[in-house]
Amino acid sequence: MTFSLQKQFKQPKGILGWIIGKVMEIDNRKINKWSIKKMPIRRGDHILEIGYGPGYCIHKIIQKYPGCTVDGVDISSTMKDAAGQKNKDAIKKGKVHLIVEDISTFKLDDERYDHIFSVNNYPLWSDPKKALSHLYHMLKPGGTLVITVQPRGDEERDSRARSYGEQISNELEQAGFTNIAISYKKVRPSLTVSVTCTK
Repeated sequence: MTFSLQKQFKQPKGILGWIIGKVMEIDNRKINKWSIKKMPIRRGDHILEIGYGPGYCIHKIIQKYPGCTVDGVDISSTMKDAAGQKNKDAIKKGKVHLIVEDISTFKLDDERYDHIFSVNNYPLWSDPKKALSHLYHMLKPGGTLVITVQPRGDEERDSRARSYGEQISNELEQAGFTNIAISYKKVRPSLTVSVTCTK
């Protein structure tokens, strides 16, 4: 049962996956808002969210910055359905585009994003170094990347958040990102780390 739930959190499927998505939306609300604030969003910006889940962040961004366009990449088709329902009006207007793919294989040839962000799914990436290389090429010069992680389950301790901060910042540096900054926020159930950088 525990293994099944772990699989659902990584790639939600079906009715249980939909429920997991709602749980993630409620649990991540504070750190989602914190992560969005870390991006200097301006009117007309093009933004990519990695692991959009039920579409909470996308909805918030479009509400607050209606002049922006947001793309989302998630490995779960169940979450695409949920996010599609939440953002159906913005999708109809061409303001939101949802993609189902692993971020380690998702790649575009042009520098199109002003900001890219990920909340609570970096530890699930199948190949973080390859993914960061792709993100570097998809981010516009001067663009912002934000990666936020709150350790959960067996990892639920402050020391793990700090080690994630070091790991992520090292991998960002290796990928060519600059102006790397680590910040922490105490949000139940555990310390949360957010790493920001620019291209």
